[in-house]
Amino acid sequence: MKVVVQPLPKDFDPPENGRSSVDSGSAGFERRAHIKAFAGLSKARVLLEARGHDREDLTPWATGFDPVDECLPGRSLNRFGLHEIEPLRPTHMPSLTGFAFGLLSRLRSSQPIIWCVTSAQVGEYGQLYAHGLQRYGISPSQIIFSKVHRPVHLHFALEEAIKTDGVAAVIGEGPRPTFTGSRRLSVLTREYGRPCLLLGDGAKAAGGSAALTRWQIAPCQGAEDPHDPFGPGIPTWWVSLPRVRGGRASLSMEPSSPPAITTNQKHNINQSPWRIVWDDQTLRFHSASLFRHGTVPTRHPAFRGPSKTMVG
Repeated sequence: MKVVVQPLPKDFDPPENGRSSVDSGSAGFERRAHIKAFAGLSKARVLLEARGHDREDLTPWATGFDPVDECLPGRSLNRFGLHEIEPLRPTHMPSLTGFAFGLLSRLRSSQPIIWCVTSAQVGEYGQLYAHGLQRYGISPSQIIFSKVHRPVHLHFALEEAIKTDGVAAVIGEGPRPTFTGSRRLSVLTREYGRPCLLLGDGAKAAGGSAALTRWQIAPCQGAEDPHDPFGPGIPTWWVSLPRVRGGRASLSMEPSSPPAITTNQKHNINQSPWRIVWDDQTLRFHSASLFRHGTVPTRHPAFRGPSKTMVG
């Protein structure tokens, strides 16, 4: 990371005893402003260069699903930025949790994850199921909960969580911050070198956002889980990426028309919105099958066992 420092004016005189030769009028004020700006940028350059050496060895934060990674700048997410994940409908909020943990699993970090949530969200959707995190390769001991009662306290908790040392990522579940609030979070993620994921709806009501990416998630019926045939199935989602700074955004999904498998997607699985599934064996996302589990009946001759003969 490089910091560009603009040179001082040619007629700038070095200050004597901390004061400029002209301290009165607009000229003196302008020169004092140049002194403060030069000192502040020099200090910022030293800090950014020092932190830049620590970030060179970090692995890319990719999803593992090529059609999505190709839309991201550098085929990976920014590890030091703000990212938003919103549901297609308010009733789709629980599906955001699984997708968020899939992204966090791709960080390949064993450091703690701070989860900031409002009490209203906990009362509406409940708390996390600790044993379910094993599907994503995340230990329950990594999760640190921070529950607040008022939405305005959530944004303060997020800022303090980002400033905490030794944290892999920060998640905020609740109302979206305003554009100014998202800008503050974006600056802090770059300064302290950790990502922040915002889960929730209301991006339009917030009046804009400074997030680098915005994901749109909708649940999708998945294949039967071989280890739990009576469960909800393997985690599967409809995913679109309507906002990517520096990348290639996809079309957003409309709540009035839920996504469905079209004829074009049967021939091109790379078309957005993508129907992706989480693989708990390889810990990565990949394309979901276009056919339901058990499409071919088990009574088909190809599934029959060897013919039985009477003996004796």
